[in-house]
Amino acid sequence: MRSVWSVLKLTGCAIVWRPARTLQFVGLPSLLVCIVALTAVRIGFQFLAAGPGGGFNPYGLNAAVAWVALDVAVAALFVQPAARATALSAMLLLLIVAELISNGLGIATHFPVVAAHLPVRSAAPAIFVAVSLWWIGAMVAVLRTFSVQPRLAVAARAVGLWVALLAVSALIPQAPVFVGRNFNIATANWWEVLHARLDGPQPKTAGAAETAPLARSQQALLQAQAAALAPSTKGATAVYALGIDGWDQEVFLKELDGGLTVLGNVLPIRGRVVRLINNRTTLQSVPLADRRNFAAAVHMVAALMNKNDDILILFMTSHGEPTGFGLKQPNGTLSELTPQEVAATLNNEGIKNRIVIVSACYSGAFVPPLANDDTIVLTASDAEHTSFGCAPERDWTYFGDAFFRQSVHPGRDFQQAFENARVLIQGWEMMDRATPSNPQGHFGPALVAKLAALSASTGPSAGQ
Repeated sequence: MRSVWSVLKLTGCAIVWRPARTLQFVGLPSLLVCIVALTAVRIGFQFLAAGPGGGFNPYGLNAAVAWVALDVAVAALFVQPAARATALSAMLLLLIVAELISNGLGIATHFPVVAAHLPVRSAAPAIFVAVSLWWIGAMVAVLRTFSVQPRLAVAARAVGLWVALLAVSALIPQAPVFVGRNFNIATANWWEVLHARLDGPQPKTAGAAETAPLARSQQALLQAQAAALAPSTKGATAVYALGIDGWDQEVFLKELDGGLTVLGNVLPIRGRVVRLINNRTTLQSVPLADRRNFAAAVHMVAALMNKNDDILILFMTSHGEPTGFGLKQPNGTLSELTPQEVAATLNNEGIKNRIVIVSACYSGAFVPPLANDDTIVLTASDAEHTSFGCAPERDWTYFGDAFFRQSVHPGRDFQQAFENARVLIQGWEMMDRATPSNPQGHFGPALVAKLAALSASTGPSAGQ
């Protein structure tokens, strides 16, 4: 308890730029507590900044711990060995105060009442300078507590410490623990900005004049697909399919077409297929895969379905992130569909019976929001690992090849096909010495029974 009070006393004096008079040195346990506290504060602000729809990034935990560890290691070079644990503990608490001031004001701008009266964003540079000057003065007070050097020499050491910590923040790669829906790694921190600029120009987002004709065509393309859809048949279970190619890369277009063809051989989806494709070869004929068109397509299909009896297959293939399913249009525009958004869209339209197949990295994140008794969810990986096989020259990803091309056949249910595909993928990854992707499958018992009855009563469609 005395050691805690000693650090708090030193920090309190430093806040008002005064050295502490009498002080008890602390040891490693107190320093570890301060390390954990600063890490938690930084992660907490990342959570608040991510906002609604944000996602958890497990790799960010490593970055958050490494960031604080580097801060401590660098700062140790500026502090006398005898007082190192005490001075570093106070430094970390002062960093917490600085984070509370600067990041707290930034989070406050999310509230309209605060934003209207505090122009924090426009004043961000001034706030950074003010907080930096205050922190340097506070560290001068901490260092003077343990040093008999002249005040100017101590001040120079404090400035050197601030510059060193700033360099750590700027030059070391960092990944946030919580990321927002529209998170772009190229703007995550100074290192990523520098890396993006040195790596070459980023994909250019087309201007309004370029995108306007394409945007106007989307409604017409969606309506054309709607007009071609067969309505639900009274007294029979109809199966609709919505296929999404999320990335302007040939392997995903090939996998989408191939997967829908295979599904057409085992389920009666002929005449009931909608496609959303991000590929430059289909710009004039197929709607783009973006969030607005996704919601519109689901609404369009839902309007034709008997929602209590018919089935929707949602097949999505693209790159993925821990936060969701990647959408990259041919003009370079980037966005994503989060698992929560997909689940909410289907639920809000009242679509009860769903087969959701997601071929993307980290796609296991789609299982928890969608899983229920009336839903089958199949993903190429779990929520923490990548999947494989998206090279441009390929016709399928590993998951698409194993599941659609080699496992889905008439007379074999989805669970059997998935288990067969999972074993195939495991073997390929072992041969490649790749980290297991760990495909995930949820099989809602009510839908499994419904599909069994459908297979017994109908034959396969003529395909696509």
